[in-house]
Amino acid sequence: MGNRVRSRAGGRRSWPWRLVSAVLFCALLAGGAVADDELDYGLQTHRLAHIEITGNRAFPANLLKSLLRIQESSWKRPLHVAKYRPHMLDTQLRILANFYHNQGFHQAAVTLDTITTLPGEGDVIRFRVSEGARTMIRKVVFTGNGPVTEAELRAVIRYKEGRPAPADLNALGGDIFSIRDLYRDRAYLMARINPAWDIEASPDSSGFLADLTYTIQPGRNFLIGSITLQGNKITSDHLLTRELEIAPGQPLFWRQVEQSRRNLLGTSLFRDVSIVPVDVDTAGGMADLAVKVLERKPAFYELGVGVGSLERIRLLASWGHYNIRGTGRRLQVRGRGSWNVEDVVGNSLNFDQGQVNYRFDFDYVNPRLRDSRYSLDFNTFVRRDTRGESGLNLLSYGFSLGSTWKASRRVTNNLYLGLKITDPTVHPYAPQDLKDRFNEIGADYTEVRSVNWSVYIDHRDDLFHPTTGMYTTGTLELAGGGLGGDFSFIKGSAGWHNYFRTPVGGVLAMRFLVGAATPYGGSLARGPDGVPYDDRFFAGGATTVRGYDHNSLGPQVADQDELDRLNYTSDVLLPDNPARGGNYLLLSNVEWRFPLPLLRRFKLSSVLFCDGGNVWARLSDLRWRAFRLTSDPGDPNDPGSTKVWDYRYSWGTGLRLDTPFGPVRVDVGFPLKRVRYLGQGRDYKDPDRIWHFSLGYPF
Repeated sequence: MGNRVRSRAGGRRSWPWRLVSAVLFCALLAGGAVADDELDYGLQTHRLAHIEITGNRAFPANLLKSLLRIQESSWKRPLHVAKYRPHMLDTQLRILANFYHNQGFHQAAVTLDTITTLPGEGDVIRFRVSEGARTMIRKVVFTGNGPVTEAELRAVIRYKEGRPAPADLNALGGDIFSIRDLYRDRAYLMARINPAWDIEASPDSSGFLADLTYTIQPGRNFLIGSITLQGNKITSDHLLTRELEIAPGQPLFWRQVEQSRRNLLGTSLFRDVSIVPVDVDTAGGMADLAVKVLERKPAFYELGVGVGSLERIRLLASWGHYNIRGTGRRLQVRGRGSWNVEDVVGNSLNFDQGQVNYRFDFDYVNPRLRDSRYSLDFNTFVRRDTRGESGLNLLSYGFSLGSTWKASRRVTNNLYLGLKITDPTVHPYAPQDLKDRFNEIGADYTEVRSVNWSVYIDHRDDLFHPTTGMYTTGTLELAGGGLGGDFSFIKGSAGWHNYFRTPVGGVLAMRFLVGAATPYGGSLARGPDGVPYDDRFFAGGATTVRGYDHNSLGPQVADQDELDRLNYTSDVLLPDNPARGGNYLLLSNVEWRFPLPLLRRFKLSSVLFCDGGNVWARLSDLRWRAFRLTSDPGDPNDPGSTKVWDYRYSWGTGLRLDTPFGPVRVDVGFPLKRVRYLGQGRDYKDPDRIWHFSLGYPF
């Protein structure tokens, strides 16, 4: 019973506590709601109608808006609904204020004026700017600059006389870094650069004038102590040291250090390279350097198996090594074989009547022959192709031996000796009349021996996605003559590419290319045919003049004997009545590459282009009338119709999918000068549009 009494008493005493607990619980709920409201305020998303900025006189509102992280809706983003979070407004105020301060308005203040809501549209945010007086740089003075002249210092700084004076000395960081680089390039490793402002009111009371003084303490210049190599487990020390442009005991010119690092990266043997001081003796002026490399895996192999309607069974294999015995020499062996079963001049074959096709390549490269700047490049190949449409089997083989070297960081040269032999035979299942025709023409193997030189001058900012800079190429080929062979000719070309960023966005790309080939010696009597078909110029297609079929421009093959001879002696696949190629080439291309506002997040972009070009058998075939802008595909005998010697134009557009190795592209071209071809049983006009699918930029 005692327990029961205590229980009742305890129950009576529990009511006040329950009441207190209930009050406290409600208070906690109320407090929690307030806390949640405060938290939600920072996380709430508001729709943005537009932004208004007032008080700005020095800079237009559009410029100031572009600096903000909160962006209005725009025609460039028609599906984007502009939103913002209230807690972000303080950040926008600081962005605008910092911009003004660094533009010389040291007393500028930016405040949030009002926020009003337009029903159905969102909030209107109004910022007010109080600019105040502006501070401009009156003069820049250097003291203690010692080994570096004032002219050299002025050439590398951004903030000079007449420019706005930033309020924060941190804004001078880029100039300080550039000045320090000048001293590092003169072996002054520990130079100190201290900027200071002296500001006074301008005489006309329109603002303030600032004098900027750089106090420079160059310190002492340094010599290189020891150089240690780290991380090269496979690569020999000798390979690393031969790429270095620095040595112990030399002055520590930092430009040479950076060039040494680029040289090592240029070998393609290392994922990363760094050269850093590890022990600096400031009293003795000596610095030890450590060259640290991260090696790539040097060996690789590839295997592949495939099937197809023509190549019923296909095997691929390759093996290579990029750092043989740690010397940087490269070796690669590639092989491709297939069992080819295709129709022979329209006649179907059984599986066991197929032919073996193959190609084997062997490549060897010594990038620094006897430690010189010249490489040794060697390639040999053998290839067998079955071409059922012409009833021909074609065996070709040859080699090239040469050298590549860099005259400077942007200029690359290539010189090599080449031999190519083409040996045609009739397909064993070809019709008898075709075999008789082959014997009648007397097709036999041909041999071309040549010396080839090319130069590439590259000032582009990016190899795969150029946006600025110029790229120039030149080639020269000398075949036959004292080298022997079946053809003697000289062939050369020159190309100019340029890239510009446009004010409205995107990149404007331009190309101009000319080429010429002429026979000499024993081939002179053949006229234009003294240049073999494989070495002639061709135009039309995805990389030259879009709007026309691949290699379709220029003189056409109308003679059946010539067509048969080309089919039997060339390793170029020929359709019926193909273009015969030309000895002279002229190309011009303009292309505007621009992002797509809605699809840029998917790495999709577009282009507008205008192409022009053609090839001619003789220089005399090129005439001023060829450059008329338009003409009709009428009767070839009509003087007003398009001729095969006309300079052909096209325009079009395309879609690009950007990848790290260049774009995958689809282009559609519209020809402006179509031709009507009349020949033996042939009446054909150029199509009114051509689609092209390809990888990489056309130029």
